[in-house]
Amino acid sequence: MAEEVPKTLTNDNCDERVVIVRRADGTYTYRREWHGEGGWNRGLDLGLYDSANSAEAEARMRVGWLVPAFQ
Repeated sequence: MAEEVPKTLTNDNCDERVVIVRRADGTYTYRREWHGEGGWNRGLDLGLYDSANSAEAEARMRVGWLVPAFQ
């Protein structure tokens, strides 16, 4: 099975995004990507999770522009 992307979260400026990825082994991760010359630049996979929801929840706690303003 190839990698699948069930969800992409993009910042307000559309120059950074977090991609939730289902890996070939069935686990999930999230990856930060930045838009630059030539398109999207892929960052490292960050963590291994049992579900897309778990990966997204972790990204929402760790990526500054995804963290709710009240925290």
